[in-house]
Amino acid sequence: MSPSRSDVPADVLAQRYGRRPRADRPWYRRPVRLAAAVVGGALVLAYGGWLAVSQSQGPSFTEISHQVLDDRTAEIRFNVTRDAGTEVRCQVHALDESSSEVGVVQVDVPASSATDVQESVQVRTTSRAVTVGVESCSAVER
Repeated sequence: MSPSRSDVPADVLAQRYGRRPRADRPWYRRPVRLAAAVVGGALVLAYGGWLAVSQSQGPSFTEISHQVLDDRTAEIRFNVTRDAGTEVRCQVHALDESSSEVGVVQVDVPASSATDVQESVQVRTTSRAVTVGVESCSAVER
C-alpha cells in the first residue's frame, strides 16, 4: 500500500516535481508584491488626477437645440463657455440616418469680454440630416 498524499512531507513533493514549497505568509507580507501594489495604486491615482485636470481646461460647449430645416439645411443653437478675451473655433457637423457626415462647418467665436456666448449656425448638407451637433471647440492661438 502506498502512502497517502497527506503522509508525504511537502519538501519531498517539491523536490520530486520541481515546485517551491508554499509560503505561509499572506501576499501583503511579501515585499515585492506589496511594492507592486503600492506603485500600481499610485499610478492609477496619478492618471486619474491628470485626466481630471486636462479635461477641465479650455473652452466648453452646451448644445441648446437643433432643427432640420429642409433636405439641404440644418440649424443648431449652442452656448460656448470660455475665458474672457479668448477666441474659439468650433466644429459643427450634421449626420444622416446612417450616422454618416453630410455637412460640416467651422464656427469662429470672436474674442470678447463675455465668458458665455450663444451661437446659432446653419449647416448646408449634401442630403437630409437627422441630427446636428457640435463636435469640438478649441481656443484659437494668435
